[in-house]
Amino acid sequence: MTIPERIGKYEIRRELGKGAMGTVYEGFDPVIERPVAIKTILSEYLANVDVDSAVTRFKREAQAGGKLQHPGIVGVYEFGEDGKMAFIVMEYVQGRELRKLMRERGPFALIDVFEVMKQLLAALDYSHRSGVVHRDIKPANLMVLSGMKSGLKIKVMDFGVARVESSSLTQVGSVVGTPTHIAPEQLLGLPTDGRCDLWAAGVILYELLTGRGPFVAETPVAVMHRVMHVEAAAPSSVVASLPPAFDAVVARALAKKPDERYQSARDFAAALVNAFLKSKPGGDVEQAARKPHSAADDSVPLAPQMTLPPETLAEIESSLVKSIGPLAKHLVRKSASHARSVEEFNSELADNIPEGSERFEFLKRIERLEKAPSASIPPASVTPPAKSDSPAAATDKGATEAAAVVFDPRALAAAEKRLAQYVGPLAKVLIRRAANDSGDLRELYRKLAEHIDSEAERSDFLKGLG
Repeated sequence: MTIPERIGKYEIRRELGKGAMGTVYEGFDPVIERPVAIKTILSEYLANVDVDSAVTRFKREAQAGGKLQHPGIVGVYEFGEDGKMAFIVMEYVQGRELRKLMRERGPFALIDVFEVMKQLLAALDYSHRSGVVHRDIKPANLMVLSGMKSGLKIKVMDFGVARVESSSLTQVGSVVGTPTHIAPEQLLGLPTDGRCDLWAAGVILYELLTGRGPFVAETPVAVMHRVMHVEAAAPSSVVASLPPAFDAVVARALAKKPDERYQSARDFAAALVNAFLKSKPGGDVEQAARKPHSAADDSVPLAPQMTLPPETLAEIESSLVKSIGPLAKHLVRKSASHARSVEEFNSELADNIPEGSERFEFLKRIERLEKAPSASIPPASVTPPAKSDSPAAATDKGATEAAAVVFDPRALAAAEKRLAQYVGPLAKVLIRRAANDSGDLRELYRKLAEHIDSEAERSDFLKGLG
């Protein structure tokens, strides 16, 4: 088939690949002057189904994909029709399919397994909370970006598009590829939800850990039989050096019944973090998620003469945990350990939050935290002064700084209990810090309220304190 010179307003530069229903091209938007990827659906592939109905579904799913704005998801810009084809215009991503990288590398280092799964599950969590289920998660639909200096960076492709292809192909009566990443309920034609995506993510986790699929067989029929009836071998039985903590994570992710799997991507991610924490020290696992605490960790150097004290890091973690869950602790520590500047640190953390108001509020808040006086003071300069019983010493101290306000412990306990409803166990740290910096209860409550992102929740917090 000849490559068209133009599709809609877009100039066509080259063919990127072919699928069961159409072709993907690299195009160029002459108005915005940016490269794009264009996925087409051709009527000739839909001879046995109602073309108008198929195009309508294609459009509906393009709209679903278009509402997903997340750093780990390839963006959808536009749906259009041009003669006998319908097309979707998407973000053009330079990189390689994870499938190809897996074939070259075999089992991944555990730090890379963590990075890939962290990003995949964050994208799935966002998508599922937005009401979009992918239904075709597999390494061929994960793009590893080129030119990344700080580890692997992936983007999930074909959100909102895969469902159309699956439904249309089912009507045509054919199965594309080997169904190694299709959940049992999908193979049986039963209703599906986000847990089928989590099954597929479990298959990818298994492949990253072991270098092979959990249900490999000689024919598609044999693969389907294994998917529906055979339990996958434990990863540690395939690769002896793997920590056994991952076996339970994989087993639950690949449970045959949806109710027995992780019920959300966040649950899956939390279990994966726990598996890393339980793993043997001394290797990539320890570097990824089990860095032992020491006094040196209390202030993490980001660049020469620049430190962030533990209270600031705790507050940043508290803000991040609201968006991405328990992975926040690891991400804050990891970013702080290698970021060369505060700006790089902030940007790297913000990449884990969907674009929009949530990311904006996060960046605004941590910028405010880092501008606080304590954020720029090296650890040595905040060492408490030695105690002295000398009246002269007390007089000298009083001459240079106001006497600290002593708050009623009952008032502090009540404020901590209420704040914990919004920020969790970090309330204790925040109360202590605010008490040291406040002149009265009104100022104390105001400082505490600043750590609550939602305006309505801030108001409710203050109202509850009277």
